[in-house]
Order: sequence, then C-alpha cells, then structure tokens
Amino acid sequence: MHPVKRVVDIYIKSFSGLSREVWILSIVMLINRSGMMVLPFLTLYCTTQLNFTIIQAGIVTGMYGAGSLVGSWIGGVLTDRIGYYKVAVWSLFSAGFGLASIILFKDFYILCLMIFLITSIADAVRPAIMSAISVYSSDESQTRSISLLRMAVNLGIAIGPALGGFLAASVGYIWLFIVDGFTCLLAGFFLIGLLPASKSQNVTDHRSSDGDKSVFTDRIYLLFLLVCLINIVAFMQILSTVPLFFKEILSLNEIQIGLFFTVNGLVVFLFEMPLVYISERKFTPFVSMMVGAFLMIFAQLSLNLEAHWIIIIFTYNILISFGEIINFPFGNSLSLTRAPKTQKGKYMALFAMMFSTSFIIAPVLGTYIVDQFGFTALWFTMMSLHAVSMVGYYYVKPRWIQTMPVSEGVSHT
Repeated sequence: MHPVKRVVDIYIKSFSGLSREVWILSIVMLINRSGMMVLPFLTLYCTTQLNFTIIQAGIVTGMYGAGSLVGSWIGGVLTDRIGYYKVAVWSLFSAGFGLASIILFKDFYILCLMIFLITSIADAVRPAIMSAISVYSSDESQTRSISLLRMAVNLGIAIGPALGGFLAASVGYIWLFIVDGFTCLLAGFFLIGLLPASKSQNVTDHRSSDGDKSVFTDRIYLLFLLVCLINIVAFMQILSTVPLFFKEILSLNEIQIGLFFTVNGLVVFLFEMPLVYISERKFTPFVSMMVGAFLMIFAQLSLNLEAHWIIIIFTYNILISFGEIINFPFGNSLSLTRAPKTQKGKYMALFAMMFSTSFIIAPVLGTYIVDQFGFTALWFTMMSLHAVSMVGYYYVKPRWIQTMPVSEGVSHT
C-alpha cells in the first residue's frame, strides 16, 4: 500500500465507529477549552499585573489546583447521584459567570479564595463528561472516544493560549478571564441545544449495589493514581514554570509563549487519534504509558540544551506532546474499564482529582525549586519523577491484571 494512502487509511479507521453523542461532547469541550487561556498566564498575571512574588504566584496557581481537586470529587459524586447531564450544564453555566468575576479581586488572600471556589465549580464538569463517554461508547471504541475528547480539548488549548497571549499583550490580562467565562456559557448553550436532557442517555440508577466496594478500598487503583500523579506533576510544569522559563531565560514575550501552547495543542490535535489507534494495536496500555513517560524524560532534558531558543522549544514541544499523546488517554481508559457501572462517577472523580492534585503540587514545587536552586535543577528533578513513574507502571501492571474482575475485561491491560 502506498505510504500516503496508508496514513489516510489509519486516520479514517481511528475515527470510525464513534457515536454522534461522543462527537457532541467533544465539541462542547472544544468550545469550553478554547477559553482555557487563564491558567498558562496565571503566574505571569500575578507577578506582572498584581506584583505578587514568585512564591505567591505559585500559591495562587496551586489554589487553582485545589479548587479543581474539590470540584472533581463533587462532580463525580453528583454524577453518580443525579447524572452527568445535570452536572455538566450546572458546572458550565455557573463557571461562566464566576470566571468573568475574577477581575474584581486583587488582594492575594481574596484572589486565592475566589480562584479556589470558581475552579471547584468549573472542574465539576470533568468527571461528568468522562462518565458520559462510557455511556456513549463501546468497550472497543472507549479509548478512541477518550482520545477524540482529548483531541478536542487540545485543539481548544491550541486556540486559547494564542488568543490569550494576544489579549494580554494588546488589551490587558482582564480579558483572559472575561473570554474564558464566555466560552463556558457558550459550551453550556451548545450542550443544551444539541443534546437536550430529554434525548440524553443519562444514568438512571445511581445507587451502588451491595456487591460494590468503595473506590477507596481499591488499593491497586489508588496506587495506579499515585504513579500517574508522580508522572503528571513533572508534566504540569508546562503550565507554571515553563512559561516563566520562556520569559525569564529565553526572553520570550506573551504572544510567543501563547504560540508555543498553540503549536503544542496542534501537535496533539493532529497526531493523537492515529497514534492511539496504532498504540492500541502494538502495545498494551501500561507499556504505552511507560513509553510516554520515557519521551517526557527527554522533553525535560531538552530544556537544558545550550542552543538557540527555537531549537529548544521545538525539541521540547515535540517530545512532550508525543509523550502526552501516548501516555494520558490510556490512564483514562484503564480507569473507566476498572470502575463498576454504578461507580463510574467516583472512579473518574478520583482520576480527575489526581490531575487536580498535580495542579496544586506542580506549581508550588516547581516555583520553590526555581527560587532555591534554579531551572537546571528543576528539569533534572522532573526527569527523575518521570523515571520513577515508569518503574511504577511496571510494578502496577501485573497486580492490576490479577485484581481486575473478569467481567470488566482483563485483556484491556
């Protein structure tokens, strides 16, 4: 087969068999994340506009993660009780008004509180949407459905920071919050318009059966989340200390930093679906996650290169993007596969909370290491965390298979 035709064939196959509802949910997240321009610039907003110290800026960004942590759990619990649809609509509309109001708060302590509260509302949508994916996809299409959702999120991230960099440089940082709030409202209207409540396949019975154990008694799953957390704390420097590195060490401006995130999002958007399609056929999920972490090690190493800033950014972008593509979708899919039908919300809530915890730890740890030891020490520390996660995935894999209910599909691991 001709190489071009083979590539096209892989692309077509990677998108085939996905339901209309999965596409709608992905478009909702595309709209929502197109406004995701606040977080990459939150550290810079605090230091350049509010005159906070770098440590204070790290704490504010950490409060974003703390709110995300609480919101993820609330969203998961509510999803199991009232269904994903009501949770998603409530979260999107409430967050829209909340995000736009952040511009009113300049005091450090009040800003920390408001960031926490608003993010708690905004991130309740994450476990709700992920649980909906399990409703609208088959076992065979589940990982690709998650990848489509992630692809939409990353396309939104490609749009958001570029627009955010332009807005910050031209009309001011406050417009980042206003536009972010507007996209939440727009996503809510889109969800109601294309997937109204009367037509949604919402969860009808959210009561756990007597045979269901609490998610907190699933020790292997909790260990898996810990390993994922170690890996993602290192990855999440991309949203906190990496922009600082670009500005302070590489002397990039806000527009250039925004374009970096645009390219990152576009790389993930273009390559995730076919690479996940290939990885599903070549590797097991745990092996794919180890390969992804391995690529991230070299991504962190590239930031220590003595080279032109374009070479550094290009190398880092490609390696971190491909590492993310190969690692992240399989963690979501493994979690959905392991969860009992009546506890999808709670399992996905814990997975989302793991991500949220990384939002807390990553900026605080990263800014502390930079402040005390410098950027070089930071990148080598993050390399070590990725390496630890590779060992962790290797350790968890056989124990995950041994404790996986046969009915849930052990072969998926």
